[in-house]
Amino acid sequence: MSVQLKLNVDQVSIAILLLDQDEKKELKQRLPALLELEPDELEDMGWLRLAESAFSFWEDPEEDIYNDLIPATESEIEP
Repeated sequence: MSVQLKLNVDQVSIAILLLDQDEKKELKQRLPALLELEPDELEDMGWLRLAESAFSFWEDPEEDIYNDLIPATESEIEP
């Protein structure tokens, strides 16, 4: 005997509100897979934008001195 649970969006929303913070974090990690999102849909949801803040330490102006160590590409060289 199988039992199916059918919830509407309002019921799911209320259930999410009842989760504790750790459960909400876990749901947030699982949600893209559960919704079967494509990579571009993930970006639309802002997941990648949120991750970009993890690299903000690279935006240090003092680090610009290392830019001269990167070889120029042909398109950057003026004739």
